[in-house]
Amino acid sequence: MGNTFLNLALLIIFQFSIRPTFSMKLTTILTDQSALLALKNHVYDPENVLETNWSSSTHVCNWFRVSCGSRHHRVTALNLSGLGLVGTLPPSLGNLSFLSLLSITNNSFHGRLPVQLSNLRRLKHLSFGNNSFSGEIPSWLGSLTELRSLFLNHNNLNGVIPFSLGNLSKLEIWTLSGNQLFGSIPSSIFNISSLQKMDLSNNMLSGSIPPVSRDLLSIELINFNINNLTGHLSKDMF
Repeated sequence: MGNTFLNLALLIIFQFSIRPTFSMKLTTILTDQSALLALKNHVYDPENVLETNWSSSTHVCNWFRVSCGSRHHRVTALNLSGLGLVGTLPPSLGNLSFLSLLSITNNSFHGRLPVQLSNLRRLKHLSFGNNSFSGEIPSWLGSLTELRSLFLNHNNLNGVIPFSLGNLSKLEIWTLSGNQLFGSIPSSIFNISSLQKMDLSNNMLSGSIPPVSRDLLSIELINFNINNLTGHLSKDMF
């Protein structure tokens, strides 16, 4: 009698202990799906690519241009480049917490970048080039410290370049060309020793070019053309 009661109590405790784990796993899968469906609802899709290929009747990891990791089965890459999409980015996109690549280059996304994207702390590659994003470059981009590449070229971005971008210590490729940026170039940018390519051309930047750290031995390209900058980069800096 005593053993039976004990076994029953242990069974109840075990059942309650595994419920949150299962619920949390299910919630995270649904969170990714919900975030992508919100994106689908925020855009005009002229070719009906997302309408045809993104459906709750199939697993999100099998959706068009969506990749998932083999370990956690969460969305790790979203590449919607060149699909002719028109719209805005929903805040829920910041819930894709396992995302390492986000590319929407060559579309017609507009509006400001939602601050919720600052939650994407695993992000390594961010490509928003050739869209119509407006407003200032958000300072929270400096919190995405795993970034290796950052493409914000050819948008309608204005204002100054945030000093916080100097926190991106792993950044290798960075382009802000073809915007309406003004002010000086933050000296913090030139402390990123991993930097290989930097393109700030076709803006309205002014002031003097900051000194370049001798640690930037691997740099391949620096393009400051079509700005109002003074000074120059000396070869003996490298």
